[in-house]
Amino acid sequence: MTTQARAGGQSGKRPELIATLGPASFGLAVEVTRAGATGLRLNASHISAAELARVVLTTRALLPKVPIVVDLQGGKLRLGEFAPREVRAGERVEFSWAPNTPGALPLPHPELFASARAGDILSIGDGQMRLRVLGVTPTRLTASALTSGELTPRKGVTPLDRPVDVTGLTQADLEQLAALPQPLEVSWALSFLKDGSEARALRERLPGVRVIGKIERQEAIDNIDRVAKAVDELWICRGDLGEQIDLLGMAEFVAGFDPRRLSIPVLMAGQVFEHLTEHETPTRSEICHLYDLVRRGYAGVVLSDETTIGRAPIEAVATARGLLDRFAAAF
Repeated sequence: MTTQARAGGQSGKRPELIATLGPASFGLAVEVTRAGATGLRLNASHISAAELARVVLTTRALLPKVPIVVDLQGGKLRLGEFAPREVRAGERVEFSWAPNTPGALPLPHPELFASARAGDILSIGDGQMRLRVLGVTPTRLTASALTSGELTPRKGVTPLDRPVDVTGLTQADLEQLAALPQPLEVSWALSFLKDGSEARALRERLPGVRVIGKIERQEAIDNIDRVAKAVDELWICRGDLGEQIDLLGMAEFVAGFDPRRLSIPVLMAGQVFEHLTEHETPTRSEICHLYDLVRRGYAGVVLSDETTIGRAPIEAVATARGLLDRFAAAF
């Protein structure tokens, strides 16, 4: 990806605005780019390898020079494929990693079943739903919903009491890598980095590839200098980070972190303009926060729900672009 904003938010450099394509915007790549996105992100965790290849190749044919980021799942635990299900607080939910288990939702991570204990809390979808584990066997886990909501496929699962350490490139990652013909000019974002070794493993498979490191766990914070040396760009991803180290820990890290001390660009991701998912204008709090990000030297932002499932993805990008440019001109 051609970086248009360098570390430290150097004067005269246009901030990056990465828009994530999803159900609301898969067919709007050209329009989203015209509205001001400097790059496009595809979350490989939510589409099949074949669908990923189709969208990337179609987008590249339409926009041969626009940077594309493929965001790999990495060490994140996710639900499998199933029909969306409404769950009420107090309702029991069964999970299993074994394929085609009657009455159980797929959770294809046997390592979670090996570590979970009764009483543990599972957070799903960056805290949108929480469940308490009632019992667990080697292949089946029973939980009680603490909140009401909809369980949907491929949502992230975070064990709050006993984090499961999944590192390196997963089988899902390898399938996504294999689906795209090489060489193909895309950047690869790595989720749940621990120390940067994951980036080196990716470069061994794809020499010369551009790698983006996502800061989403405590180990990545502890090793942030090592991670920064192993990648070309950092994203601070507050959704998963807030679940992994709790909201207070996330806030303390973000408040104390200076992106200008690193020699690579640092972008902020996660609920940057969450209000734009359902509304026409951002909140005043979001506007103030964006101003502070630009002032502190962030090289740009990443939009997620705003453009993947939002009511008006093109308008969301245009709004964010206008504010970024206006604030950047002040510094």
